Amino acid sequence: MNAFKFLIAILSFLVLFSGCSTKRQYFEPTQVAGRIHYDGTLPASIIDSGRDGATLENGQIITKNGLLDVKIPIGFTFLGTNDERYIAVSRDSNLIIVDKNSKKVYEKKFDSIVASASLKDNMLAVVLGNNTSMLVDIQKDVKLFEKKGDTVYAHDSKIAAPYFLTELLIYPTLDGKLLILDLATHKVIRDVVVKSEKYFSNIIYLNVLGDRLVAATKKRVVSINPKTMTFLDDEIKDVVILKNRVLILTKDGRVLLTDADLKVLKEKKYQFASFAGTIHGKFAYIVERGGYLIAVDLDLISSNVYKLPDEIDSFIYTTDDKLFYKDRYFKFTRPNKK
Repeated sequence: MNAFKFLIAILSFLVLFSGCSTKRQYFEPTQVAGRIHYDGTLPASIIDSGRDGATLENGQIITKNGLLDVKIPIGFTFLGTNDERYIAVSRDSNLIIVDKNSKKVYEKKFDSIVASASLKDNMLAVVLGNNTSMLVDIQKDVKLFEKKGDTVYAHDSKIAAPYFLTELLIYPTLDGKLLILDLATHKVIRDVVVKSEKYFSNIIYLNVLGDRLVAATKKRVVSINPKTMTFLDDEIKDVVILKNRVLILTKDGRVLLTDADLKVLKEKKYQFASFAGTIHGKFAYIVERGGYLIAVDLDLISSNVYKLPDEIDSFIYTTDDKLFYKDRYFKFTRPNKK
């Protein structure tokens, strides 16, 4: 074999080997308990979604209370709500707040795009795309606090919002830290490193479980109480807070049940599953991108798999009893079997 033919043979082998090694494998349940059908349609398709809501093409928004009549201007996306006030942002760094009648009550242009925001009374807390944490008095339109973090070159699309906790404000930064701000003095009283890296280390989840704070990046979940701080390292997809336990969904299709200190109590594996969203009540309902709904009890003892009408290839949003996808929705509480 001459050198040219030898080179062609090697290249062919490498292409074949590369193709085999990168072939995606899909979740294929051994048994499907039933098929789910849409219960209704939306007035427009979802064009953006986050942890706190979704935006429709016509400007309407969906929150945990469901589809609202409130509309935001076209070109803006919904970020969060407080006391019938709704935060929306544009790609050119504008932020507005509208009331329940869709009337604009506040507007501000920032130096960088707004990644996440929360509102309480007259205090607007934002995290900007340049990793700046800021607190603004919207009544006086003055900055009460501003701190720029380390430079971040890329972040995950899931971005936790600032969390108002009685007299404290907790900022989830884009470089994997928690800044704890005293609202009386507007000074940082503590910062906690969850998992800080230059790429994709932003806080994707932030919530309170009893007397402790639970936060997560894509690589680590942390549970903080007044005395201790515990960690769980894995490839994290999502986190669900239960009454006194935590459900952690991983990138490789596992569901972990832990106690409040993140000690794993039980684990359930769904081979090749790619999780897209979760809600919980009596059961945890996990949306799988291949077009399935996994209903698992909160002790991870048993589960049923239902077939969805479509594969999930665009934005979804879940409330306590519904899943919204594209321009349709269905109710979790009564899956139709066929």
